Amino acid sequence: MPTLSNARSILFLAPLLLAACGVIPTPVVDLPDTSVPLANTFITQGQVVYVDQDELATTKSTLPAALQGLTIRGDALYNSSGGNLGTVKLYVRTTLAGLDSRCTSMGATPFTPAIYACDPQGETAQAIGTVTVQAGSKVPFTLNGAALDTAAKAGHGYFGFQVVTGTALNGESVDLTALKAQAKL
Repeated sequence: MPTLSNARSILFLAPLLLAACGVIPTPVVDLPDTSVPLANTFITQGQVVYVDQDELATTKSTLPAALQGLTIRGDALYNSSGGNLGTVKLYVRTTLAGLDSRCTSMGATPFTPAIYACDPQGETAQAIGTVTVQAGSKVPFTLNGAALDTAAKAGHGYFGFQVVTGTALNGESVDLTALKAQAKL
């Protein structure tokens, strides 16, 4: 039969054991809205396209360094100017340094930052979710995965996308709004 001191020890150790297992959720953190510029899918055809803009640079102080199991939820709004984008697979990297040797640099335009088109087979570890979009309508989405954990811990995240269905045109974008992040310690 357990004694009172054993029960106190168990109660004292329970939160530590739960934390070690990664089951204590952190408070929900609001993240700034972001807009992911899209490249013309006639040029990038099935490639993973990374945009040279660090979307997580401003979140380094708001996300705990010991996090794991990060989930980002929000709404996606497709800003169409003639494309018919339907489904986009999202990826994230902590840096774009070194992509020139494995990917094709598409350069920058006066309206968009530099982009890199990469073979999707080499990017599977960077995948963080699939988002279905509809022109002019906000659609809820959820992103997670090991690459997102790594990017959040580093405080740097360069998002990439791969068009799964539909087409996108230069100048179009997907706005990610009402972003909320939650992780486990």
